[in-house]
Amino acid sequence: MLRALIVKELRESAGLVVLAMLGVAYALADLTATRLLPWQSRSLYTYPFVNDDLSLFFWIVGGGLAVALGFRQSAWELGQSTYYFLLHRPVSRNLVFGFKLLVGGALVLLLSFLIVALYAWWAATPGSFEAPFYWTMTVPAWQMWLALPPVYFGAFLAGIRPGRWFGSRLLPLVAGILAAVTASSAPWVWMTIVASFAVSGLLVAGIFYYVQERDY
Repeated sequence: MLRALIVKELRESAGLVVLAMLGVAYALADLTATRLLPWQSRSLYTYPFVNDDLSLFFWIVGGGLAVALGFRQSAWELGQSTYYFLLHRPVSRNLVFGFKLLVGGALVLLLSFLIVALYAWWAATPGSFEAPFYWTMTVPAWQMWLALPPVYFGAFLAGIRPGRWFGSRLLPLVAGILAAVTASSAPWVWMTIVASFAVSGLLVAGIFYYVQERDY
């Protein structure tokens, strides 16, 4: 049963994963001056991890996937009445939603990891650009990656939380985004980790609260 749950989540997330992979490919091509599409330049005008557009691409691709996947696993399934079947299987609600969060969170972290890791690998390869590269230059990028989970959990909580869409229902997502942006700008990495884990813990607690309280 648990294996079937994981396969189900992976299968239903496949479309968003493919879109995210295309976004990763486009972002890396643009950042490394590799032309994939006609409007992309072949000249590198920026310094990797210093004055480039990595943060823009990261939040569009990684943040966009986190929001879309969070809603896909919660609000979409509720709208399709999938919960009425899924939650009446011989498995506890907490376990069902725990695996959903595990799969969704892993996909978000893995695909957003690829943006930073592959870009860093390119920048560290001799001959990529005419300037010295130091791995410490990637620290702000990894802080963005560490700060991303609250966005996913905020979207998931907003998806299962009752209320009006243009009212209080979206507050968890807004809180997750604000927390992610703030944590990614922290002066030290340990502060980013603490803030991200703390907010993620609160959001996950809220998710399991509504999982038990709502009548599906």
